[in-house]
Amino acid sequence: MTLETSGQISEPDEFVFPVHTRTIAQIRYDIRGQVMTVVYHDGRSRTTTGIQGSAMLRILAQRPLERSPFLLRTVI
Repeated sequence: MTLETSGQISEPDEFVFPVHTRTIAQIRYDIRGQVMTVVYHDGRSRTTTGIQGSAMLRILAQRPLERSPFLLRTVI
């Protein structure tokens, strides 16, 4: 996904994935900093650093997401 503004093409630094589970409302991922932030429905959030893009895709592919072994160990 690229954004084009005034002739320049820029890549977004952060992606937001809406998740719709019992506890998690969304997952945000900062590509440059390799930071994943899990935002809960009650407004709390937990941040984990050092997450590579390929690991992020594996996390998002888990169904149900809340049972992801990585999420259970690190943020939930």
